[in-house]
Amino acid sequence: MVKEIKNKTISKIRDFVVNSCNEQTSQEVCGFIGYDGSEYVATVEKNDAVDPKNFFSINPVSYLMFAENNDMLAVFHSHIVGDETPSEFDVKMAEACCIPFVVYSLNTKKFHIYEPSHSELNVKAFTRLKEHLK
Repeated sequence: MVKEIKNKTISKIRDFVVNSCNEQTSQEVCGFIGYDGSEYVATVEKNDAVDPKNFFSINPVSYLMFAENNDMLAVFHSHIVGDETPSEFDVKMAEACCIPFVVYSLNTKKFHIYEPSHSELNVKAFTRLKEHLK
């Protein structure tokens, strides 16, 4: 994990994601958003992709460590080129992981949430998160 925030206020989590994505404009920034039962949690993880300008990859151990302590709500990453529309790769990975993907575009300054067809989420926490990422 590169950095982390815990906060009851979802807007602080949103700001953390936006600021983290804007700090690195030469490669995709990636991480997790979760809920620990009392606070929202977001982490920025190391992008292990071979081509981090166009893709992201997170070490599976990082996922397991995050999910051990938090309800996983979403994987987030930035698009440094183009808009917030999930790529075909994003859609396939979200479906394979059964976890929503939040994409933030550095160009449009907008979010898109892709929800896979099957997922087991803390629905109440995820719904509040979605409302703040519009």
